Amino acid sequence: AAKDSFHRLFRIPSQDVFMLELSDALTRILATLDRLPSETVSVADAAGRILAEPLMASFDLPRFDNSAMDGYAVRAVDVVGARPQAPVYLRILGQIAAGDTADAPIHPGTCYRVFTGSALPAGADAVVMQEDTLPATAAPGQVGVLDSVQPGEHVRRRGEDIQQGEFVIAS
Repeated sequence: AAKDSFHRLFRIPSQDVFMLELSDALTRILATLDRLPSETVSVADAAGRILAEPLMASFDLPRFDNSAMDGYAVRAVDVVGARPQAPVYLRILGQIAAGDTADAPIHPGTCYRVFTGSALPAGADAVVMQEDTLPATAAPGQVGVLDSVQPGEHVRRRGEDIQQGEFVIAS
């Protein structure tokens, strides 16, 4: 009986035996199987399971423009021409911890001390690495910038890694 079922499934006449391509055999076998119902589980319990449908990003990653390293959030135009022999001095408006936001936007001649992951304040378009700065000992509350930066330098843009609605993992 099992032999007859096999022959019917693969339409193999009992006297004429032929070989199927692996992909054809797999397609025929899978067509006879029922799909199991899906269930929702936590990520911790998902190990060893298969996705029932593709996973799509529900938000941008990173969620906001942020600093790619420790340093100072600046307007790139404010530090054009900065070099060790002729630093550009900027007034420090405050400090933004990783994940925090600024109290006020940057305006010409100002900056914020930032850390890797700090949100870029409004008005800033680049980050000067802390290694390219020096404390302004003669002017507390200021920092000397020793190298110019380009707009976007040392900045991770919102959605740069993954954008909302993008497929993250195929099912």
